[in-house]
Amino acid sequence: MSKRTTTLVWYSAIPLWLLISFARKNPEFIEEYYSLIFYPLIFNLHRYFLDLIPFSLGDVLYFLLIIYFLRVIVRNMPHGMVRPLKLFVDLGSVVIIAAWIFHLSGGFNYHRLPLNQQFQISIGYSKQDLEDRLDKIIEESNQWHNNLASSDTLAVTFPFSRENISEKTGLYHPAYHKTVLNSPKVKKSLMSLPLSYMGYSGYLNPFTLESQVNAKMPIQSLITTSLHETAHQMGYAAENEANFIAYLSAIKSDDPYVQYAGKTFAFRYLFNDFYKLDPEKARNKLKLLNPGILKNFKEVNDFWKKYKNPFEVIFDKTYDSYLKANGQKSGIKSYNEMVGLVINYHKNVK
Repeated sequence: MSKRTTTLVWYSAIPLWLLISFARKNPEFIEEYYSLIFYPLIFNLHRYFLDLIPFSLGDVLYFLLIIYFLRVIVRNMPHGMVRPLKLFVDLGSVVIIAAWIFHLSGGFNYHRLPLNQQFQISIGYSKQDLEDRLDKIIEESNQWHNNLASSDTLAVTFPFSRENISEKTGLYHPAYHKTVLNSPKVKKSLMSLPLSYMGYSGYLNPFTLESQVNAKMPIQSLITTSLHETAHQMGYAAENEANFIAYLSAIKSDDPYVQYAGKTFAFRYLFNDFYKLDPEKARNKLKLLNPGILKNFKEVNDFWKKYKNPFEVIFDKTYDSYLKANGQKSGIKSYNEMVGLVINYHKNVK
């Protein structure tokens, strides 16, 4: 990169910062003009080309980016001596360019109108609201389990292959008629093994807008993760909103196995929040679940235990910082904030 180009790139950080500041203060503008008009055009353009590629191009780009960063570092070490200022300028230029691409291709969706305002529902709830919805989820989870397993002590066996998950997981959202987005598509990540050790179930590539899932996970997790990541594709960047749309899409599905995955997915979040308020009562409610459901949970927990490692906390803290930098004040805890959406959705929509 020439010195003149590098200078222009660094100056471009100023208008980018101004755009981000504007977006944070004007969610209605971002919703109307970026999320519902500009982003669908960008997304469909990506889909037109990338759907022709059977593997994750985004994963390949990450490999190439790592190689490029290493090349820049080596070039800035003549005779074994690091030139820190030039290294900082060169790497900073790459980061600024990446930030422009990230925000234009989807990053401004972090600052769109909150989903609860789109649904015109509250996100606050009482302990009684939480308990009532948890009791209902337990009842519904048991019902679906009884329909899908020959005994309440047996885990549900999902009759899906990892290859046809996309066919089984269609998104649902009442406001889809406002957009011109094509149906999302999920791809298996080429980095599924590293993702397992990092503790990640999937991600949306911010540069190619491909939904990636960790193909090593149990099918039950693949279902809800696929829905979560495709919700990101559809422009819902906030983790609590993507979780809620994943849940809503699952329970609106015609497939009973997807419904079961959605109900038990919500149970875990509702139960975790209720446990924080009343551990003893929460443990008693856990006993109300069919033993077979607990075996499905154990399968998922055992998978993650297999890849547990001391570096996972570093990845969590990094992702937590990333979320906070993009306007999600709760960071990684924002996943749990789907609970308020679930409770108030069912209170308002019969």
